[in-house]
Amino acid sequence: MTKKILGPQEFKELEEDIQLTLLHNDGVHVGKRKLHGKTLILFQLHGFYVEILYKEYRKKIYYMLVSADTEMLQPYLDQIHVRDLQKHKGKD
Repeated sequence: MTKKILGPQEFKELEEDIQLTLLHNDGVHVGKRKLHGKTLILFQLHGFYVEILYKEYRKKIYYMLVSADTEMLQPYLDQIHVRDLQKHKGKD
């Protein structure tokens, strides 16, 4: 069976619990950063990026930005190991 790959817009339209499950199961953790005392976490998922700020760690999202623009990587560049990033994680 082939796994359907989601795009950024399709991901945004999913329920929050499904978004979190996909990020934690299929996403690649890129890094984390502090902004105004809050910790933001960046994931790569199916060729796009998702930056989140949890309201409740790994359970509730306070803020989420979804984009295919590589500019999202800028604040995380010192943490990125290129060998860890993949276009698609898992089997197509």
